[in-house]
Amino acid sequence: MSNHNFLYNYPVDKLKIRRYRKEDDSVVWELHKLGLAEIGVKLLRNGLLDKDLRDVEGIYLNGGDFIVGEYQGKVVAMGAFKRNDDAVAELKRMRVHPDFQSRGFGQAILDELEKRARKLGFKKIILDTSKGWIKAQNLYRKNGYIEMGRNLLNKRYNAIFYEKELT
Repeated sequence: MSNHNFLYNYPVDKLKIRRYRKEDDSVVWELHKLGLAEIGVKLLRNGLLDKDLRDVEGIYLNGGDFIVGEYQGKVVAMGAFKRNDDAVAELKRMRVHPDFQSRGFGQAILDELEKRARKLGFKKIILDTSKGWIKAQNLYRKNGYIEMGRNLLNKRYNAIFYEKELT
């Protein structure tokens, strides 16, 4: 998918959003790796920060949701939320393939996740993102997420914490 020549004019309404299925595992991991590579992070051998992706059904589909976005039959975007408590959902694993960024696909995934969180009765969404993911920060701020603080996690992850009340 790295050939940019055919990617310029695709409408976001052609993105088919659906719930994660077990057969999506390999592409979910690939999107995750590509996202981390954008900020210069490689997957660690012990996988402690990625263990949720080894149990998507148990962590996200039990009280939350995990969705993927397909364009022309290929998964190019994903996102999830999990139950933090009865009122709060935690947004996780927002990724858009680098060849498909800045086309509205991330916005479409975020809109759908917020809609699904509201439907499950959540009143607030919290999330963290990396200082290096500028596009993600811009997306969250544009959608009414308020920065709640910053912290260095695991001696290398400069996290920015956001939250948004769902109305």
